[in-house]
Amino acid sequence: MANKMRSVVKLNLGCGAQTPAGWINVDFSLGAKLVKLPLFSYLNRRLKLFRTDWNEGILLHDLRRRFPWTNDSVDIIYSSHTLEHFSRAEGIHFLSECYRVLKTGGILRLVVPDLRVLVDQYIQGAIPADEFVEKLEVGYESASDRYLQKVLAPYTRFPHKCMYDSATLLAKVKQLGFAAESKMLFESSILDIRSVEQEDRTNRAVIVEGVKTNIMK
Repeated sequence: MANKMRSVVKLNLGCGAQTPAGWINVDFSLGAKLVKLPLFSYLNRRLKLFRTDWNEGILLHDLRRRFPWTNDSVDIIYSSHTLEHFSRAEGIHFLSECYRVLKTGGILRLVVPDLRVLVDQYIQGAIPADEFVEKLEVGYESASDRYLQKVLAPYTRFPHKCMYDSATLLAKVKQLGFAAESKMLFESSILDIRSVEQEDRTNRAVIVEGVKTNIMK
């Protein structure tokens, strides 16, 4: 009997609106929860409370908690613009869970905003001092918000809680036991990286890709 092709388990953690086929797309935003309710999509289009059209097939899971996958069961994890929304301690837990569920040789790819870029822009005068904190996205509100958006902001938005540059993120990932290095857009060992990675989300961002080794540090 011919051997069956082994299915590849690929997680897209903190997927937002990017939900490619062949990936397990995971999010816990309010929009991802509400889209599963009748009439939500219609009301959202009318009221424009959320910035994205959420896919009903998203798997709901709080990524600050233990992942619902068993040890050494996942081949690939991709996560873009998610880690920075966790506190430093929550971020370490998230990365540790990625290590736990990945198989030896499994791939972890992370994309986060680059703090160094923003700091350099401020030092060079491209960002005024009174706009710097807003550019860090550590608050709930935006200057362009309408009244209802301001009221709902604490429930619909997730500000940044921890920022990274390339050296810091690489160090965190390597400390957990990954063989990791910085990458460029679409430069990856993930064969279908173009299905999940968005070019505009990698601008002014740190990209780190690691391979799980067999010894956790």
